[in-house]
Amino acid sequence: SERLRKARKNNHDSDSSSVPSSSDDDSSVEEATSNKGKQTKKKKSKHAPTEVSSKRRDFFARGRPDLNSSGIGVSVGANKYKPRDPRMVSLSGHLDEDVFDKRYGFLDDVQEAEIAKLKKRVSAWKTTGNKGQKARKKLGLTQGNDTFENDQEELTRLIQEVAERKKANLVRAAKQTVKKKLREDVASGKGVYYPKRSELRKMELEAKFEEIRKRGGDEAVDKAIAKRRKKNVAKSHKLMPSHMVK
Repeated sequence: SERLRKARKNNHDSDSSSVPSSSDDDSSVEEATSNKGKQTKKKKSKHAPTEVSSKRRDFFARGRPDLNSSGIGVSVGANKYKPRDPRMVSLSGHLDEDVFDKRYGFLDDVQEAEIAKLKKRVSAWKTTGNKGQKARKKLGLTQGNDTFENDQEELTRLIQEVAERKKANLVRAAKQTVKKKLREDVASGKGVYYPKRSELRKMELEAKFEEIRKRGGDEAVDKAIAKRRKKNVAKSHKLMPSHMVK
């Protein structure tokens, strides 16, 4: 009958749908293979170092990364060389100038020898005629870029440097003498005494002249006093009106 025919038809449709096709079999195999490959790949640890791909040629062309090349035109000063003066920075320890002068005292002799050599060169430059030509040839001044101006400038610089160093040593010795005297007064029982600035300058000046007397005698002291007096007169003339200066 009609009901039996419909039931047979529905049963046939269900049987055909349950049987897989060849295309479905191929897709299922490929999916299983890909899943298997994904499972075998091991996940990297978060503590592993960062790896840079070798396929990026521009990374090696740029060189090592530089913090100063931030890309915004501002230098952050990273890894920048900074000169350090051991006399001004406490990172190098305390500077004892007396010990320093004793250890590197030989540099003064080297500088004196250089000054004597430059004086000979300047004298050879100033000498005229055949005598000067022979002197310059003997010193090797006929070749190279040596000039009279360069030698004269270097000689002036070295002489000024020596004079400044001697002056600084003299002032330091005077201050040390004053401090020593104050310590001796305290040790003798006179008590702690803090002199005023004016008194301290006067004591240092007296110690300075005493140090000059030790090194050069009374003539050196008279010369220093005359030089100081001349300097004070010139200073006082600057403060006076022009019509009062004779």
